[in-house]
Amino acid sequence: MGHVVTLGDPVDVAALRWRWAQEDGPDCHSSEIPPPEFVSHVASWMGSRTVWTARYQEHAAGMVCLTTHERMPSPNTRAAASWGYLGHLYVRPSARGLGIGEALVQTVFAEAERRRYAKLVLSPSELSTPLYRRCGFTDAHSMMVWRP
Repeated sequence: MGHVVTLGDPVDVAALRWRWAQEDGPDCHSSEIPPPEFVSHVASWMGSRTVWTARYQEHAAGMVCLTTHERMPSPNTRAAASWGYLGHLYVRPSARGLGIGEALVQTVFAEAERRRYAKLVLSPSELSTPLYRRCGFTDAHSMMVWRP
């Protein structure tokens, strides 16, 4: 195994997000380390969601976020159930293929069960789809999107 999943620290989460953004657009940041104001912004963002990080060889190697969607109260308990959104799953390229992504997803599953969510949803990327399928996610074609 060699990795440990814990609740995320804003410094680690900011560093992982910074690295992820560099992967998506290498020209977007001149420094390898996020500035303090970015770390502060990430810390504030983390206040309304749960984020875990995976450490491997003493470094933050991956992260995942779980956001709760609370449905309107209803006398029908099924209609009132809350659900979770799994997002921001990222594993550094050097740590991919070590089971870190799956360990992060399993951590979210355990928390979703503890919170008694009716379901978990996500928006996979092409790269992440095989992992999510291995973890038991299936296609659900019932979502619509509006973009301004």
